[in-house]
Amino acid sequence: MIFWLGRCEEEPDQVMNSADSRTQPGEQATQRTPMRATHLERPFDRLVSSIPKQVLAVPSMMSVAERRFLYGLAAKYYAGEGLIVDAGIFLGASTTCFGAGLRENSNLQHALGEWKRPVVSFERGIVTPTMPAFFKRNALDIDLKPGDSFEALVRANVKPVSDVVDLRIGDILETGKIEDPVEILFLDVLKLPEINKFVVENYYSRLIPGRSIVVQQDYFYDLLPYVKTYQEYFADYFTYIGEIGSTGVFLCKEKIPQEVTIGIEQKLESEDQIRLATVALQRSIDPARRFLMALSKVRLVRKLLGAKAAQNYLQFVKGEYPGVHENAPLRLREALRGAELVCRAKGDSPLTEALDA
Repeated sequence: MIFWLGRCEEEPDQVMNSADSRTQPGEQATQRTPMRATHLERPFDRLVSSIPKQVLAVPSMMSVAERRFLYGLAAKYYAGEGLIVDAGIFLGASTTCFGAGLRENSNLQHALGEWKRPVVSFERGIVTPTMPAFFKRNALDIDLKPGDSFEALVRANVKPVSDVVDLRIGDILETGKIEDPVEILFLDVLKLPEINKFVVENYYSRLIPGRSIVVQQDYFYDLLPYVKTYQEYFADYFTYIGEIGSTGVFLCKEKIPQEVTIGIEQKLESEDQIRLATVALQRSIDPARRFLMALSKVRLVRKLLGAKAAQNYLQFVKGEYPGVHENAPLRLREALRGAELVCRAKGDSPLTEALDA
Protein backbone atom coordinates (compact mmCIF):
# COMPACT_ATOMS: atom_id res chain seq x y z
CA MET A 1 0.00 0.00 0.00
CA ILE A 2 1.31 3.42 -0.93
CA PHE A 3 0.82 5.84 1.93
CA TRP A 4 1.68 9.36 2.89
CA LEU A 5 -0.13 11.66 5.27
CA GLY A 6 -3.48 12.13 3.64
CA ARG A 7 -3.16 9.50 0.89
CA CYS A 8 -4.00 5.84 0.48
CA GLU A 9 -5.88 3.78 -2.01
CA GLU A 10 -9.16 3.00 -0.23
CA GLU A 11 -12.39 4.90 -0.56
CA PRO A 12 -13.67 6.55 2.67
CA ASP A 13 -14.96 4.04 5.22
CA GLN A 14 -14.03 1.06 3.03
CA VAL A 15 -13.41 -2.10 5.03
CA MET A 16 -10.18 -3.97 4.48
CA ASN A 17 -8.73 -7.08 6.07
CA SER A 18 -5.08 -7.94 6.45
CA ALA A 19 -5.02 -9.98 3.24
CA ASP A 20 -6.28 -7.01 1.20
CA SER A 21 -4.06 -4.29 2.64
CA ARG A 22 -1.43 -4.04 -0.08
CA THR A 23 -1.63 -2.14 -3.37
CA GLN A 24 -1.88 -4.41 -6.42
CA PRO A 25 0.11 -3.72 -9.61
CA GLY A 26 -1.43 -0.89 -11.57
CA GLU A 27 -3.42 0.51 -8.65
CA GLN A 28 -3.01 4.20 -7.88
CA ALA A 29 -3.32 6.00 -4.58
CA THR A 30 -6.20 8.46 -4.30
CA GLN A 31 -6.63 11.55 -2.16
CA ARG A 32 -8.76 10.94 0.92
CA THR A 33 -9.15 11.92 4.54
CA PRO A 34 -6.67 10.19 6.89
CA MET A 35 -7.96 7.56 9.32
CA ARG A 36 -11.08 6.83 7.28
CA ALA A 37 -9.98 3.38 6.09
CA THR A 38 -10.99 0.43 8.25
CA HIS A 39 -8.55 -2.44 8.72
CA LEU A 40 -9.91 -5.50 10.55
CA GLU A 41 -8.89 -9.13 10.67
CA ARG A 42 -11.33 -11.69 9.35
CA PRO A 43 -14.07 -12.43 10.32
CA PHE A 44 -14.46 -9.11 12.16
CA ASP A 45 -14.27 -7.14 8.91
CA ARG A 46 -17.73 -8.51 8.06
CA LEU A 47 -19.27 -6.74 11.05
CA VAL A 48 -18.91 -3.33 9.43
CA SER A 49 -21.93 -3.41 7.15
CA SER A 50 -25.25 -1.64 6.68
CA ILE A 51 -26.98 0.15 9.54
CA PRO A 52 -30.53 1.56 9.71
CA LYS A 53 -30.63 5.29 9.01
CA GLN A 54 -32.57 6.00 12.19
CA VAL A 55 -29.71 4.55 14.24
CA LEU A 56 -27.41 7.20 12.78
CA ALA A 57 -29.77 10.02 13.77
CA VAL A 58 -28.20 10.50 17.22
CA PRO A 59 -25.35 13.08 16.98
CA SER A 60 -21.94 11.56 17.58
CA MET A 61 -18.22 12.26 17.43
CA MET A 62 -17.72 8.75 16.06
CA SER A 63 -17.39 8.04 12.35
CA VAL A 64 -20.13 6.17 10.50
CA ALA A 65 -17.80 3.18 10.17
CA GLU A 66 -17.29 3.06 13.94
CA ARG A 67 -21.05 3.09 14.49
CA ARG A 68 -21.54 0.38 11.87
CA PHE A 69 -19.03 -1.75 13.74
CA LEU A 70 -20.81 -1.33 17.10
CA TYR A 71 -24.11 -2.18 15.45
CA GLY A 72 -22.55 -5.24 13.81
CA LEU A 73 -21.00 -6.40 17.08
CA ALA A 74 -24.39 -6.36 18.77
CA ALA A 75 -26.31 -7.81 15.82
CA LYS A 76 -23.95 -10.53 14.59
CA TYR A 77 -21.25 -11.21 17.19
CA TYR A 78 -22.80 -10.90 20.64
CA ALA A 79 -23.65 -14.33 22.05
CA GLY A 80 -25.21 -13.36 25.38
CA GLU A 81 -22.32 -14.78 27.41
CA GLY A 82 -21.82 -11.49 29.24
CA LEU A 83 -22.87 -7.85 29.32
CA ILE A 84 -22.27 -5.16 26.73
CA VAL A 85 -20.62 -2.36 28.72
CA ASP A 86 -20.91 0.98 26.93
CA ALA A 87 -18.72 3.37 28.90
CA GLY A 88 -18.88 6.99 27.76
CA ILE A 89 -21.91 7.39 25.51
CA PHE A 90 -22.05 11.22 25.13
CA LEU A 91 -25.49 11.85 23.57
CA GLY A 92 -26.24 8.13 23.28
CA ALA A 93 -25.08 7.15 19.78
CA SER A 94 -23.09 4.09 20.85
CA THR A 95 -25.92 2.83 23.06
CA THR A 96 -28.38 3.29 20.21
CA CYS A 97 -26.09 1.23 17.96
CA PHE A 98 -25.79 -1.55 20.51
CA GLY A 99 -29.49 -1.57 21.37
CA ALA A 100 -30.69 -1.54 17.76
CA GLY A 101 -28.18 -4.20 16.77
CA LEU A 102 -29.20 -6.38 19.68
CA ARG A 103 -32.78 -6.37 18.42
CA GLU A 104 -31.51 -8.09 15.24
CA ASN A 105 -29.52 -10.70 17.17
CA SER A 106 -30.76 -14.29 17.12
CA ASN A 107 -29.42 -14.70 20.68
CA LEU A 108 -31.56 -11.86 22.06
CA GLN A 109 -33.99 -14.02 24.01
CA HIS A 110 -31.15 -16.02 25.52
CA ALA A 111 -29.40 -12.78 26.50
CA LEU A 112 -32.58 -11.40 28.08
CA GLY A 113 -32.90 -14.63 30.05
CA GLU A 114 -29.42 -14.10 31.47
CA TRP A 115 -29.41 -10.32 31.81
CA LYS A 116 -32.55 -8.24 32.26
CA ARG A 117 -30.88 -5.41 30.33
CA PRO A 118 -27.80 -6.68 28.49
CA VAL A 119 -26.43 -3.20 27.64
CA VAL A 120 -25.04 -1.23 30.60
CA SER A 121 -24.35 2.38 29.59
CA PHE A 122 -22.41 5.00 31.51
CA GLU A 123 -22.40 8.75 30.98
CA ARG A 124 -21.54 11.61 33.33
CA GLY A 125 -23.97 13.87 31.48
CA ILE A 126 -22.28 17.21 32.19
CA VAL A 127 -21.31 19.62 29.41
CA THR A 128 -17.54 20.02 29.10
CA PRO A 129 -15.81 23.16 27.75
CA THR A 130 -15.38 21.60 24.29
CA MET A 131 -18.96 20.38 23.80
CA PRO A 132 -20.64 23.70 22.88
CA ALA A 133 -18.32 23.95 19.86
CA PHE A 134 -19.46 20.46 18.79
CA PHE A 135 -23.10 21.48 19.17
CA LYS A 136 -22.54 24.57 17.03
CA ARG A 137 -20.42 22.79 14.42
CA ASN A 138 -23.17 20.22 13.90
CA ALA A 139 -25.99 22.78 13.92
CA LEU A 140 -27.58 21.20 16.98
CA ASP A 141 -30.26 23.23 18.75
CA ILE A 142 -28.74 22.64 22.18
CA ASP A 143 -28.48 25.74 24.35
CA LEU A 144 -26.25 24.42 27.12
CA LYS A 145 -23.07 25.80 28.63
CA PRO A 146 -20.18 24.06 30.41
CA GLY A 147 -21.34 22.64 33.71
CA ASP A 148 -24.95 22.12 32.60
CA SER A 149 -26.52 18.66 32.63
CA PHE A 150 -27.52 17.02 29.35
CA GLU A 151 -29.06 13.94 30.99
CA ALA A 152 -32.46 14.70 29.47
CA LEU A 153 -30.98 14.62 25.98
CA VAL A 154 -29.30 11.29 26.62
CA ARG A 155 -32.48 9.71 27.96
CA ALA A 156 -34.50 10.98 25.01
CA ASN A 157 -31.98 9.66 22.49
CA VAL A 158 -31.74 6.15 23.97
CA LYS A 159 -35.47 5.82 24.69
CA PRO A 160 -36.12 3.66 21.57
CA VAL A 161 -33.79 0.97 23.00
CA SER A 162 -34.35 1.60 26.71
CA ASP A 163 -35.91 -1.83 27.23
CA VAL A 164 -32.49 -3.49 26.76
CA VAL A 165 -30.38 -0.73 28.37
CA ASP A 166 -29.36 -0.14 31.98
CA LEU A 167 -28.53 3.58 31.74
CA ARG A 168 -26.41 4.96 34.58
CA ILE A 169 -25.94 8.73 34.69
CA GLY A 170 -23.19 10.14 36.90
CA ASP A 171 -19.52 9.61 37.73
CA ILE A 172 -18.52 6.10 36.64
CA LEU A 173 -16.29 5.89 39.71
CA GLU A 174 -19.53 5.86 41.70
CA THR A 175 -21.95 4.15 39.29
CA GLY A 176 -19.64 1.66 37.58
CA LYS A 177 -19.82 -1.42 39.78
CA ILE A 178 -20.47 -4.60 37.77
CA GLU A 179 -20.49 -8.18 39.08
CA ASP A 180 -21.15 -10.04 35.81
CA PRO A 181 -18.97 -11.16 32.89
CA VAL A 182 -18.35 -8.58 30.17
CA GLU A 183 -18.58 -9.74 26.54
CA ILE A 184 -18.21 -6.38 24.79
CA LEU A 185 -16.41 -3.45 26.43
CA PHE A 186 -16.68 -0.12 24.61
CA LEU A 187 -14.45 2.55 26.12
CA ASP A 188 -14.90 6.25 25.37
CA VAL A 189 -14.83 7.32 29.00
CA LEU A 190 -11.08 7.18 29.75
CA LYS A 191 -10.55 10.94 29.85
CA LEU A 192 -8.78 10.86 33.23
CA PRO A 193 -6.10 8.47 34.54
CA GLU A 194 -8.21 7.56 37.58
CA ILE A 195 -11.09 6.50 35.33
CA ASN A 196 -8.73 4.43 33.19
CA LYS A 197 -7.42 2.76 36.35
CA PHE A 198 -10.95 2.09 37.62
CA VAL A 199 -12.06 0.51 34.33
CA VAL A 200 -9.03 -1.77 34.09
CA GLU A 201 -9.25 -2.88 37.72
CA ASN A 202 -13.01 -3.49 37.65
CA TYR A 203 -13.74 -4.80 34.15
CA TYR A 204 -10.68 -6.50 32.65
CA SER A 205 -10.81 -9.53 34.95
CA ARG A 206 -14.46 -9.98 33.89
CA LEU A 207 -13.59 -10.38 30.21
CA ILE A 208 -14.30 -13.79 28.67
CA PRO A 209 -11.26 -15.49 27.06
CA GLY A 210 -11.74 -16.17 23.37
CA ARG A 211 -14.92 -14.10 23.29
CA SER A 212 -14.71 -10.61 24.79
CA ILE A 213 -13.99 -7.62 22.58
CA VAL A 214 -12.46 -4.39 23.93
CA VAL A 215 -13.17 -1.34 21.77
CA GLN A 216 -10.74 1.46 22.66
CA GLN A 217 -12.33 4.52 21.05
CA ASP A 218 -9.51 6.89 22.03
CA TYR A 219 -6.65 4.62 20.99
CA PHE A 220 -5.39 6.35 17.82
CA TYR A 221 -5.43 9.77 19.39
CA ASP A 222 -2.74 12.34 20.17
CA LEU A 223 -3.87 12.70 23.80
CA LEU A 224 -4.36 10.22 26.68
CA PRO A 225 -1.07 8.28 26.44
CA TYR A 226 -2.00 6.18 29.49
CA VAL A 227 -4.79 4.56 27.47
CA LYS A 228 -2.15 3.03 25.19
CA THR A 229 0.34 2.06 27.89
CA TYR A 230 -2.31 0.32 30.01
CA GLN A 231 -3.74 -1.58 27.05
CA GLU A 232 -0.30 -2.66 25.84
CA TYR A 233 0.61 -3.73 29.37
CA PHE A 234 -1.94 -6.52 28.83
CA ALA A 235 -0.61 -7.48 25.39
CA ASP A 236 -0.15 -11.13 26.41
CA TYR A 237 -3.88 -11.35 27.15
CA PHE A 238 -5.15 -9.81 23.91
CA THR A 239 -5.01 -10.20 20.15
CA TYR A 240 -5.08 -6.97 18.18
CA ILE A 241 -7.75 -7.31 15.51
CA GLY A 242 -7.79 -3.91 13.86
CA GLU A 243 -8.62 -0.24 13.64
CA ILE A 244 -11.56 1.97 12.68
CA GLY A 245 -11.30 5.74 12.83
CA SER A 246 -9.59 6.54 16.12
CA THR A 247 -10.60 3.14 17.52
CA GLY A 248 -8.36 0.17 18.28
CA VAL A 249 -10.06 -3.22 18.65
CA PHE A 250 -8.76 -6.08 20.81
CA LEU A 251 -9.91 -9.67 21.41
CA CYS A 252 -9.31 -11.11 24.88
CA LYS A 253 -7.49 -14.44 24.45
CA GLU A 254 -6.51 -15.33 28.02
CA LYS A 255 -8.21 -14.94 31.39
CA ILE A 256 -6.90 -11.84 33.14
CA PRO A 257 -6.36 -12.46 36.88
CA GLN A 258 -7.73 -9.72 39.09
CA GLU A 259 -4.39 -9.24 40.83
CA VAL A 260 -2.71 -8.43 37.50
CA THR A 261 -4.99 -5.41 37.05
CA ILE A 262 -4.11 -3.81 40.40
CA GLY A 263 -1.49 -1.10 40.88
CA ILE A 264 -0.19 -0.97 37.32
CA GLU A 265 1.11 2.57 37.77
CA GLN A 266 3.45 1.29 40.50
CA LYS A 267 4.65 -1.59 38.32
CA LEU A 268 5.66 0.49 35.32
CA GLU A 269 8.95 2.38 35.32
CA SER A 270 9.39 5.31 32.94
CA GLU A 271 11.27 3.20 30.41
CA ASP A 272 8.49 0.59 30.51
CA GLN A 273 5.86 3.21 29.70
CA ILE A 274 7.94 4.58 26.82
CA ARG A 275 8.43 1.07 25.44
CA LEU A 276 4.69 0.33 25.61
CA ALA A 277 3.90 3.62 23.88
CA THR A 278 6.28 2.58 21.09
CA VAL A 279 4.55 -0.80 20.77
CA ALA A 280 1.19 0.96 20.51
CA LEU A 281 2.55 3.30 17.84
CA GLN A 282 3.45 0.30 15.66
CA ARG A 283 -0.06 -1.19 15.71
CA SER A 284 -1.40 0.74 12.74
CA ILE A 285 -0.40 0.54 9.08
CA ASP A 286 -1.87 4.02 8.51
CA PRO A 287 0.79 6.76 8.86
CA ALA A 288 -1.85 9.31 9.93
CA ARG A 289 -2.73 7.13 12.91
CA ARG A 290 0.93 6.44 13.62
CA PHE A 291 1.65 10.17 13.54
CA LEU A 292 -1.04 10.86 16.14
CA MET A 293 0.31 8.03 18.29
CA ALA A 294 3.80 9.51 18.04
CA LEU A 295 2.42 12.86 19.26
CA SER A 296 0.77 11.05 22.16
CA LYS A 297 4.18 9.57 22.95
CA VAL A 298 5.61 13.11 22.89
CA ARG A 299 3.25 13.99 25.71
CA LEU A 300 4.30 10.91 27.65
CA VAL A 301 7.98 11.75 27.19
CA ARG A 302 7.28 15.30 28.36
CA LYS A 303 5.62 14.02 31.52
CA LEU A 304 8.20 11.37 32.36
CA LEU A 305 11.49 12.74 31.05
CA GLY A 306 11.06 16.48 30.73
CA ALA A 307 10.80 19.23 28.14
CA LYS A 308 14.18 18.78 26.45
CA ALA A 309 13.62 15.07 25.83
CA ALA A 310 10.14 15.80 24.47
CA GLN A 311 11.47 18.53 22.18
CA ASN A 312 14.15 16.17 20.84
CA TYR A 313 11.66 13.41 20.22
CA LEU A 314 9.22 15.81 18.54
CA GLN A 315 11.97 16.87 16.15
CA PHE A 316 12.54 13.21 15.34
CA VAL A 317 8.81 12.77 14.67
CA LYS A 318 8.76 15.77 12.34
CA GLY A 319 11.62 14.24 10.40
CA GLU A 320 9.72 10.99 10.06
CA TYR A 321 6.60 12.79 8.78
CA PRO A 322 7.91 15.75 6.76
CA GLY A 323 4.64 16.40 4.90
CA VAL A 324 2.64 17.22 7.99
CA HIS A 325 3.62 20.91 8.16
CA GLU A 326 1.88 22.29 5.08
CA ASN A 327 0.16 19.42 3.32
CA ALA A 328 -1.56 17.47 6.08
CA PRO A 329 -5.25 17.82 6.98
CA LEU A 330 -6.20 20.31 9.68
CA ARG A 331 -6.73 17.57 12.30
CA LEU A 332 -3.10 16.48 12.10
CA ARG A 333 -1.71 20.01 12.00
CA GLU A 334 -3.72 20.94 15.10
CA ALA A 335 -2.41 17.87 16.89
CA LEU A 336 1.15 18.88 16.00
CA ARG A 337 0.59 22.41 17.33
CA GLY A 338 -0.75 20.95 20.56
CA ALA A 339 2.35 18.81 20.99
CA GLU A 340 4.59 21.80 20.29
CA LEU A 341 2.83 23.77 23.03
CA VAL A 342 3.25 20.91 25.49
CA CYS A 343 6.96 20.80 24.75
CA ARG A 344 7.28 24.52 25.43
CA ALA A 345 5.29 24.46 28.68
CA LYS A 346 7.10 25.56 31.82
CA GLY A 347 8.21 23.08 34.44
CA ASP A 348 10.43 20.09 33.86
CA SER A 349 11.53 16.62 34.94
CA PRO A 350 15.04 15.20 34.72
CA LEU A 351 16.40 15.49 31.19
CA THR A 352 17.53 12.69 28.92
CA GLU A 353 18.56 12.09 25.32
CA ALA A 354 16.11 11.87 22.44
CA LEU A 355 14.25 8.60 22.14
CA ASP A 356 13.69 6.44 19.08
CA ALA A 357 10.18 5.96 17.70
